[in-house]
Amino acid sequence: MSTAGGAELGCIVALKVLEITQRPEVASMVGYISDFIRAGLDDIQALYPDFFTGIRQNGVIMGLEFNDPEGAKPVMRHLYEHGVWAIFSTLDPSVLQFKPGILMTQSLSEDLLARVEVAIGLAAKEVMGTGRRGKM
Repeated sequence: MSTAGGAELGCIVALKVLEITQRPEVASMVGYISDFIRAGLDDIQALYPDFFTGIRQNGVIMGLEFNDPEGAKPVMRHLYEHGVWAIFSTLDPSVLQFKPGILMTQSLSEDLLARVEVAIGLAAKEVMGTGRRGKM
């Protein structure tokens, strides 16, 4: 709604973006990276199952679910502090809108997942009063 804004130049750019995203090599990489990031998030979720309770996913567009009604807010803050932009859902603040992007590389994804693990750990400690909440 606001990315291209209806302006002529914005529409030309939007058409080029659509063309690029439909290229087979881009689609293939998006599939690879979305699977890679999902596997990493599954590992992080296993560390904090009482806090990080679910993952909604459509490609690289994800919703990270937390058990606290506003659990995505402290995760968002800790992610910002670690150089990662993500935002809580205003419709459901227990869900973090997590959108790594279609141009991620494996190396960048590894770095991202390390930062996410730290941020979720800090938020879990803040919200739940403890660190790792997995089964021992």
